[in-house]
Amino acid sequence: MIIGEIKRFLRDDGILKVSRSVKENQYRIGRKREELEKALGREPTLGELAESVQMLPEELAMTMDAANDVESIYQIIYQGEGNELRLLDKIPEKENLHDRLLNKIFLEELLRSLNAEERKLLYMRYFREMTQTEVADEFGVSQVQISRMEKKILNRLRAII
Repeated sequence: MIIGEIKRFLRDDGILKVSRSVKENQYRIGRKREELEKALGREPTLGELAESVQMLPEELAMTMDAANDVESIYQIIYQGEGNELRLLDKIPEKENLHDRLLNKIFLEELLRSLNAEERKLLYMRYFREMTQTEVADEFGVSQVQISRMEKKILNRLRAII
């Protein structure tokens, strides 16, 4: 039933058409809202607005929602420096649990190839997100030494991969 109603409102241009009665109600609601804002000195609640236009709150909310534009997932939400960001780019991808589990196992195997000090350094840098200077203070060495150690460890891990 709902699909039939949706199909009835969709046109060739892809825009959702709203019935005349809904449009008239939207206009009436808009006028009443302005009147109530002036009278109350604040924005009216959904209940107050529904009562003033003699509609059920659910019907009022549906009518007001029908006035909102339909957003396209391909709509550009940021454009700059030759890059475009679309709404689709902000939708998180479904996480593949199998891949995540395999990655975790692989990471654990990689970390086992390190000694305790090396694991601690990587843990502090990448899991606790500490700076090299903070890690150096914990280890009692200079930031330069931590930088060299980190680089050496990462190169060794890359070679294993």
